[in-house]
Amino acid sequence: MKHIFILLMALSMMPSISRGDSLASQIDIYLHFDRTFTELGGVLRTPPAPISVTQSDHVFTFAEYLAGETIEIVSGDTVVYTSLICEDGTVQVPDNLVGEFTLVLYVGDKVYSCIVNL
Repeated sequence: MKHIFILLMALSMMPSISRGDSLASQIDIYLHFDRTFTELGGVLRTPPAPISVTQSDHVFTFAEYLAGETIEIVSGDTVVYTSLICEDGTVQVPDNLVGEFTLVLYVGDKVYSCIVNL
């Protein structure tokens, strides 16, 4: 009986997917420093750490310290969307962009990128 009680307590503390929590549709993606987009004046000894971003459908949520930085959505060699990151760290990409794209983030003189599916 004691084991059943512990099991029930553990299950009640887990998030419920059946409630339709928005966390179930969020994925974490990582933007990596991209040498192909950045002109380096010297030798880079240690690459910058990747930047974590949360994607929920067409909304990207960055850390708030990145507010005001520029992002681009690129298809092949064509920039199809450009935006500044809002004060709350979010960027809403238009719903009509569907498929695989490159997400590019400019932070000062550093450029980060990753492949995203919209």
